[in-house]
This record gives sequence, C-alpha cells and structure tokens, in this order.
Amino acid sequence: MSDNVRFVMHLVGEVAHLSTLRRYGLPDEALREAVRQGRLRRLRRGWYASPAADRDQCHAVAVHGRIGCVSALARFGIWSGETTSLHAQVARNAARLRPEVIAPRSGTPGVWHPKVPDRQRRALRLSTPSAPVVHWRHDPDAANALDWLVSARSALTEAVGCLDPEHAQAAVDSAIAERALNRREVERIVAGAPQRAGLQVDDLCGRLESGVESLFARRLIRAGYVVEPLFELLDHGRFDGMIEGCLLYEVDGWAHHRSYERFHGDRDRTLVAQAFGLPVIRVTAQHVLEDWPTVEAAVVRTLADARTLLSLRGH
Repeated sequence: MSDNVRFVMHLVGEVAHLSTLRRYGLPDEALREAVRQGRLRRLRRGWYASPAADRDQCHAVAVHGRIGCVSALARFGIWSGETTSLHAQVARNAARLRPEVIAPRSGTPGVWHPKVPDRQRRALRLSTPSAPVVHWRHDPDAANALDWLVSARSALTEAVGCLDPEHAQAAVDSAIAERALNRREVERIVAGAPQRAGLQVDDLCGRLESGVESLFARRLIRAGYVVEPLFELLDHGRFDGMIEGCLLYEVDGWAHHRSYERFHGDRDRTLVAQAFGLPVIRVTAQHVLEDWPTVEAAVVRTLADARTLLSLRGH
C-alpha cells in the first residue's frame, strides 16, 4: 500500500466508503492496485478496509450500517455498560440484508475513533461473534459521523435509552469526564432521555473519572453515604475519593497498573494516608461489577472501624 493510502485509511479509522477516499484525493487506480496487492480489502461494493480494521467494523458495514449505541461509546472511551453484542445503527430505508462478513485477521485489536488521544487508549473489548443488535434509525448527527461509526452525540443519545438507568448514568458521567462531549451537549441528551432513567447532570459529573467510579460512588450515595470524589490529601497526591470524611477509596480500572511508576505511586499514597491514620479501601472494576455485596460490606465495616478510631482519638 502506498504511504498515501495507508495514511488516509488511518485518518478515517481503517474503514471507509469509496466516496470518502475520493474526497481525500485517492484515485480509483490506487485503490484497485492496493486491493490487487492484498493491502486493502473490499468489504462490499464501494467499501474498503485496511488490514488494521477489526471484525466489528466489518460486521457493521456488512449489515449496511455503522457501529452505534453502546458499541460506539466504547470507541470514544465512554462507559458502555457490560453488553457483549455489537450494536449497529442502520438507516430505516436501508435494504435489510445480512451478507457474509469478510472477517479480518484473527486477533486484530479494536480500532478507536481517530481523534481519541493515545493516552486514553486501552484494549477495546470487541463483541461476541453473533447477530448484531440493529437500531433502525436515521442518524441525526451524520455530519459528525465516520463512514463506519456514529458520532459521540448519536451514540450517547441512543445508549441512554438502551442501557439500564445505572449504566446510562455512568455513561453520562463518563462522556463528560472523557471530554468526548461538552456539558451542554450532554444536558440536551439527558433532557431528551426517557424519564424512567432518572438521569442527571450534576456536580458529580466530570469528577467521576470512569464509568466504574460512577457506579461505585453513586451506589454509596444512594445508600446514604457522603462521598467526595477526587480527594486531595494535602500535597501527597489525589485519591479517587473520600467516604464520610474518614475513608479514602481507589477504584482501579481494567488496565490500571501499566507501569512500575503508577504501581509505586498508588502504594506510596496509600502508605502516606495510613501514616495520617486514614484507612484506604481499594477495589477493582471486577469487584464493582461482579461482587458488589462484598464491596459494600467492606465499606460498611471499614467505615465503622474508622469512626471508632476517630472517636477514641478524640476527633
């Protein structure tokens, strides 16, 4: 593949329609040559994919649609719940065809939206190989979409009605924290969401830095606890938050410790907190998602012990 074709395919997210590639100045002959050399694939008539394209991208194009709803949220780094199915947005007037998917190489990693900064990228969870969940609708924000992916605004608008209320709220919090959408855009989406969801854009939005942190903190708040996210312990570093003014907490994501420096920094903050007499509770995403009763029991017990110690110390 020529450098030109490779650069443009990377710019558009590794999958594109012929009309888009022409707008970027790629001649048809260059595309035909890339296909002949096996450096581009035709997914269906007028659609091309680079070797870096993943199976969900190919599947969405195969059903004449774009990756949408919760599946699209993940491509922007926004919390997308726990669904394992591909969600695709297909225009209402599209032919309801299910052609065979041209699968990419095994093990091809998920492709992020090209504008997501490298520092925010982690391993993308692809869908299970099954029939996609199809949302038959016209894209109200097509101007900001990619050929294979709806916009962040369209994705969140669809997802808040598709996710359960708790995960929908986590997606709202995450969209603001990741700066995928600004606060005003999210407020408009929330205003149009189903009332049953009870979604809100409040003071916690932007301070809960991940979907799992949102689930953790908002569950405790609903249980009656006072939670302060992003707690600064003097000049010794920032914790994910503080519960009832005496229990610090850290919620570690899927790929939290990717370096020795980060691993050591977390332990250093914990050591300093304990030197101040402040207990720290650490949980993982898996704990929050799969074993909440144990997490809650640990918070209740550790908080009771912390209050007892503070009382004995006269604080």
